Amino acid sequence: MEAAALLHDVDKLPAVRPSVADMAHGAGSAEWLARSGYPELGEAIVGHPVTRLADGRWFDRWFAGASSEALIVAYADKRAGQKLESMAERFASWEHRYPPEVRAEKARGSWTPETLAAVRRRAEALEARVCDFLGIEPSDVRRLEWSGRALRLARDA
Repeated sequence: MEAAALLHDVDKLPAVRPSVADMAHGAGSAEWLARSGYPELGEAIVGHPVTRLADGRWFDRWFAGASSEALIVAYADKRAGQKLESMAERFASWEHRYPPEVRAEKARGSWTPETLAAVRRRAEALEARVCDFLGIEPSDVRRLEWSGRALRLARDA
């Protein structure tokens, strides 16, 4: 799970993107990692993109059968940007950075207000399931003590 969480966005790297350019985000990371000898990470990665929440049929199938690792990676992706945020803060940030026309292009379809509401409901269901499984409340989620220093070192490298 830790490896999947660290590598879930590898398909965004300039050195990787050309080799998976015809694939959706997440699937590209899983494919590149499989080609690199780590196929076991794919299942925990493919469900993390927020755009997956816009496809109700896909989400329902994935959500019903996803491993705890896949659920946690997807949930962590919804809560952690440059900083740890609540789900409401994260959605507000996305809406600010990606106005409707940009979200539609990224999602390869239209994100109507109804779609956005469905995406939020699915994200909330994901949060509820992960937190219930872990026996915590969303407000209990914290970055590990070492992560702040590690992130600063990575930025300064």
